Amino acid sequence: MSSSSLAYSAFTWPGLLKHLRQMLITSAKMDEGIDWQVRAPHVGQGAAERCSGFNTSLANLLILRGKDVSSADTRGFVDPALYPPWLPAEGAVSTWRSPLPFNGYEKSATLVSNSQSLVKPLDLMVGKAWNMFASRAYVHQYTKFGISEEDFLDSFTCLEQVISSYRHL
Repeated sequence: MSSSSLAYSAFTWPGLLKHLRQMLITSAKMDEGIDWQVRAPHVGQGAAERCSGFNTSLANLLILRGKDVSSADTRGFVDPALYPPWLPAEGAVSTWRSPLPFNGYEKSATLVSNSQSLVKPLDLMVGKAWNMFASRAYVHQYTKFGISEEDFLDSFTCLEQVISSYRHL
């Protein structure tokens, strides 16, 4: 938000947290990218039954700053549907609160999440790296300093396992 519009903003904790939760569910990076059609699945639904586009988290950190921060209801982030069934939701989210405003905003909310949102960018990065490795781009530079082609293959295997594990949460 531009600084000239800041004086006319009227953020409420319920509004901020509703938008932030939907951003988490849909992996939206900005408010404009929220898909309001995607809903959290019912508790107990397996990964195959979950709606497409839904983001599952391993851990979340919610940082709230500003006026009346103690009144903010964060129960929406303790919803077991946001986490894998084997993970207790109560331990998967931490909330930090500070009454001090951030950057001139009366109220601000930030979410740091360890979730499936990294799958797509990581998959693209590994794909590009595989293409470069297959075309032998820069491999001679690495082998000159003791990194073998086997090291590359081990790294690709490790990253592909991470992608697969996150994809199947």
